[in-house]
Amino acid sequence: MPPSSLYGFVKEREPVSPEEITSGFFALPNLNGDARAHVERITGNDPRFIWSGDSLSTSDPSGMPLSEAPFVVFDLETTGASSKEGAITEFGAVKLVGGEVVDKFTTLVDPERTIDPFVVRLTGITNEMVSGAPKIDEVLPLFEEFVEGCVLVAHNSGFDCGFVEAARGGKLPNPVLDTLRLARVLVPGLKRYRLSALAMHLGVRQIPNHRAFADAAVTGEVFVKLLSMLEKAGVKTVAEAAGLKGARAKKIKPQKQHLAKDLPRTPGVYYFKDKDDAVLYVGKAKDLRARVRTYFNGGDGRRKIGRLVEEVAKVEVVETGTELKALLFEAREIHRLLPRYNSAGRSDRPGWFMKLDTTERYPVPERSLEGEAGEGVVLLGPYRSARSIDTCMEALGRIFPLRRCDGGSPGNPCFYGQMGRCGPCLGMTAEDYEQEVVGGVSALLKGEGGEEHLLALIAERNRLARELEFEAAARLRDLIHGIERVRFTGTLVSSEGLQAIVAPSTEPDTFEVFVLSGGRLVSHEGFSSSDEAGVRSFAARAVADGGRLLSGEQGKSEARVVASYLRRRASFFETAPLADGSGLFGLVERAADHSEEAAE
Repeated sequence: MPPSSLYGFVKEREPVSPEEITSGFFALPNLNGDARAHVERITGNDPRFIWSGDSLSTSDPSGMPLSEAPFVVFDLETTGASSKEGAITEFGAVKLVGGEVVDKFTTLVDPERTIDPFVVRLTGITNEMVSGAPKIDEVLPLFEEFVEGCVLVAHNSGFDCGFVEAARGGKLPNPVLDTLRLARVLVPGLKRYRLSALAMHLGVRQIPNHRAFADAAVTGEVFVKLLSMLEKAGVKTVAEAAGLKGARAKKIKPQKQHLAKDLPRTPGVYYFKDKDDAVLYVGKAKDLRARVRTYFNGGDGRRKIGRLVEEVAKVEVVETGTELKALLFEAREIHRLLPRYNSAGRSDRPGWFMKLDTTERYPVPERSLEGEAGEGVVLLGPYRSARSIDTCMEALGRIFPLRRCDGGSPGNPCFYGQMGRCGPCLGMTAEDYEQEVVGGVSALLKGEGGEEHLLALIAERNRLARELEFEAAARLRDLIHGIERVRFTGTLVSSEGLQAIVAPSTEPDTFEVFVLSGGRLVSHEGFSSSDEAGVRSFAARAVADGGRLLSGEQGKSEARVVASYLRRRASFFETAPLADGSGLFGLVERAADHSEEAAE
């Protein structure tokens, strides 16, 4: 079969003269010497072609400069996780030249087999949607033509390329760049490198939604950001980017170990000071000696740490007895001293809010900076982490039928409307939407209701784990934690009156009890689950001293410290208002019962 594209024609015969192209491919008569001009008009600035004298050849994409190479960023949806047993259900791709989208490719594919029910729930692609779609034998030649002479780009490319290779019976000839691999080299230190987490970190506003074209578009935006980083790192060509390997950060030469030699092995706060006794940095540690030694044994390779170590002349410490007290004391000291090398805790650091603009007909949650309030705008917060808000908003979309489109209707629902997850497409009136969706979101995040939604998500996570769908279960777990972080932090920071929290301690049969008021820490002690007298006495003192706050004006920041401490240390916690103190021991008993159930 003759090639269907100009690239294929040239590739098969290269080098090829303009006359051969015009007569053999375009079937044009003798152009009286204008054949080259005609071919040049068609090929234009297409980087896939190069002229060698009077002959045309194709470029090797591996050797192209990154600034000139054509890239096809693509994503697939499939019937399951295995390319040996599954099949492709959707292609999505964007072609990039010079960082700009110049072409698109998207289509559903009939996999000629049943889609895994979990995948249906994840992607929204049903067996009915792909029935009647073109089969892979029709789609694959079109995709191969679309990617001719280009560099393929995908996130976790082994998965997508594996399905393409299984469908065509061999590898595509294109070089491949993997945004997952590139990100691990160029953006070290992230906890997760999933596409959604990476997009959020790099400031890409569009969120992947497990549909091929949308995810390809997000990957394309991420890739453009990574290209800029590659350029700054001195990587010039496609081959250099493909061969890029992660290297261990260059360690700082060990020095000044004597400054940590005699420090205690206890929790506390440490101060790095310069030769003039000015505080450069304040930190906290569970083990002061071990933590401080890491700086002088080479640190973690960050340039800032290297500069800090060069300036340190002495180290002073304050032992606090517990890790929590170290966390709280560190927060106070950073706020008081504002050390040059501490980036956290600055008083001018903005707070993040979740915004609902009720002047809109169907408002949806948005991330907002402090001070963007207005008439009819509901602000929930503040929160320190923009990432937790974004994760929370994604989870809210699974719980509530948030508006997902501009013009959907019950008769013509959008993609999410077909899944029952777009209020206007479900026929909700603006009044019903405000009551059920806006009111429901506000109540859930303020801790005033909506627990049944969280329980439903937790039940779905547990079901996925039982069915060994661990990646999906982990994703749902992260979304649940996103809501819980925002909800719990909001409760601690903005609660009125006394609020009691009981969480298990690291010591057996011991529970830590916290009392907060208006977001400020009032008291904190540990008790045995059987020490009723001690708990009641503690509660009475906390109620009596409720107006005398331990943490002063910086209390709200310390309430966030308590929230962070509990999220990291406690497998669960019980919380309830503390009116007269009489119910606190009952809260401890509930925590003990919860602990016994978890152990069983």
